[in-house]
Amino acid sequence: MIVRTDAVVLHAFDYGETSRIVRLLTRQHGVIGVIARGARRPTSQFGSALQPMSYVQAVYYYRPQRGLQTLKEAAPIVRWRRLGTDLDRVTLGLRVVEIARALLGEGEAHPLAVNLVTQTLDFIDESDDRPANALPWFQLRLAALLGFSPDVQREDVLALGDDGGRLLLQSGTVLAAGADAAERGRASSGVRASRPALRAFAVFARTDLPTAGRMRLDEPTRREVESLADAYLRTHTEATYPERVRQVSDQIDAALAAARGGADSSGGAAGRGGTG
Repeated sequence: MIVRTDAVVLHAFDYGETSRIVRLLTRQHGVIGVIARGARRPTSQFGSALQPMSYVQAVYYYRPQRGLQTLKEAAPIVRWRRLGTDLDRVTLGLRVVEIARALLGEGEAHPLAVNLVTQTLDFIDESDDRPANALPWFQLRLAALLGFSPDVQREDVLALGDDGGRLLLQSGTVLAAGADAAERGRASSGVRASRPALRAFAVFARTDLPTAGRMRLDEPTRREVESLADAYLRTHTEATYPERVRQVSDQIDAALAAARGGADSSGGAAGRGGTG
């Protein structure tokens, strides 16, 4: 059967002398593996369409019992300019497709997941101020698609005081630090968090992306919210939850910070030497 559909490239790697194996998120068949024969040849018709985060019109031969399908054509639908050039946006986009590849089942139709991924990547590419807001929003919206949406109640969020509260990882419920004795027993398995982070978690879980994208978060709060979203998804997906992109990003951030620190020290020493 020949299938023509829009798809998102989640992952790709070289195979043999000239081919590539690609993981696509498709509407009809969810996550599938395809082989793109000759994709690495200079004259290949695929061009740059098989890079991770690409949104393409794909044509492939599909056989239900075959583990690897054959990709016939792939042409870009949208070219996200900053997703290919801005390091922070590249990291966010790769994190989105990494999570999608790990958590969405192979061979299961996921039309809404295709919409979710492309909407998120589009926001990351176009947002001028707060593209990072898209990641926790995507994580919690994907959780809802997979059947474990956080149970965030407005009254619980309003009850949060200056000392914050806890996020219960099994249910996604927010509890204020001053909860009564019965609730404190449940909260013992939760994650302690500040009021701004828990409020932001609630917004990401309940609102649309344009609204979530306008929320102003300082850097410590943003990182805390991302940690809460990670912890919540990890609780519900266990060993399948991926960490590679985040680990690499943290290593790059540490290296850049060390380089900046070394440059500042050298500059300071040079300045002192010049006045002695």
